[in-house]
Amino acid sequence: MMTQTAIMICAMLVLKLSPGHCSNCYLTPEICGVKPLEICTPCPGNPWVGCCSEPPESPDCYKNPGTCDEGQWCELNDRKSWDESESTTMGRCLPLQRMCASCDADFEEYNPPIVPGLDAFDFYSPTYSPEYKIGSYLDRATRCGKGLICTGKLIPALPATCVVARPLAPNKTYDKPTAENVYNWGKRWMRMGARNLLNTVANRTPAEQDDQGASRSDIHRGVNFIIGALWNTKLWGTFTPLTIESTYDELCCHWDNYTATLSTFQVNRTGPEYRNPLTPKDPEMGNAPPCVWCSYDGAYNDENPSVWSLIHALTFNLPEEVSEEQFQVLQSMPLWLREHLSCPLCRSHIKEHLIDLGVPATHSGVAWARFFWQAHNYVNEQSEVTRCGSQSCGWGVWNTPPAYTCAGVYRSPWYLSFAKASEQWFLGPQINSTLQSINVH
Repeated sequence: MMTQTAIMICAMLVLKLSPGHCSNCYLTPEICGVKPLEICTPCPGNPWVGCCSEPPESPDCYKNPGTCDEGQWCELNDRKSWDESESTTMGRCLPLQRMCASCDADFEEYNPPIVPGLDAFDFYSPTYSPEYKIGSYLDRATRCGKGLICTGKLIPALPATCVVARPLAPNKTYDKPTAENVYNWGKRWMRMGARNLLNTVANRTPAEQDDQGASRSDIHRGVNFIIGALWNTKLWGTFTPLTIESTYDELCCHWDNYTATLSTFQVNRTGPEYRNPLTPKDPEMGNAPPCVWCSYDGAYNDENPSVWSLIHALTFNLPEEVSEEQFQVLQSMPLWLREHLSCPLCRSHIKEHLIDLGVPATHSGVAWARFFWQAHNYVNEQSEVTRCGSQSCGWGVWNTPPAYTCAGVYRSPWYLSFAKASEQWFLGPQINSTLQSINVH
């Protein structure tokens, strides 16, 4: 009786299954032929059942470059053969991954094809797969589509995922590591580490800051020691130590003559705290001008982005091999930030976002640039600025995405490739012939 029932069921399904089979290859993949090759695909009219069929023809994109459709890429594969008439390297067209899909690589890897005719994208990159040596073909690689970038294994809280690539500011309006900018970012460090009483202190001015953890004079000496040790004299000339008095001419963030400079958009959002990650210099929606939180800790309102700017300016322009003094300073910087950042929440994340990544034990200058670049991406992945477009997420109809939603859903793209970071921060070995002396008080 059971045999007759099975025959009847088979007869009912025969129109929906491929000829010659009466089984579901999703459940029993081995039923598909090997010679000639068959693959298991959804059955016509019944996508829940698998049918054995001949694989679709795929052009050999190694033999015929440019044959892949838009939205596809050519994966190269090797096979060994003593027959010189055979092609041992073949290529197949594979679809590019969409946003939030898993990935192995993308089109902005660490080994771009700078030599014409060399398709370096088909090989493992130390950025994404450090356990493989360059020269090994990608194995069953998945690539992100246009405008997306693969996080790789760089973000501990996120598997390799296709996310929107963060562009540099348009028309090269992003900040470059000029001597003047480096000094300005250094001023932000001079005002770090003051006591935050969590309440207002009436009539306090930029000239007043309270000690916390270390004396103000020790903070100032420490900042000058860090910057002086990592300073590139070929690019910026001789380093002139900063003094805290150079910050006394700043406006306090609550003074009327400061708030009058804010745009309507800034006033209606978060005032001096607003951060625009993509168009920071937009006159209406860009960043608020610098000021000092006189009533609170006396820090600059743009301390956090300036901290990263100074770190990238110094580390992307280190020598190929750093000195022993520079090595000691670089290893100490995460601890310095852990103790002296003015933002208490930021301080609490230093171990997770920097130290736990593995502080380098190397004298390689580029390794230190890559370490802080990776840490900055990790911080951005979890920050309210990139998730919400503002340091205040409650305004308008926008709310911070809950933790269970796709990690690629952000208000602002957050992942900057190492190539783009180098474009912004690396000045190269050339000496700046237009270097001018800057008055530092």
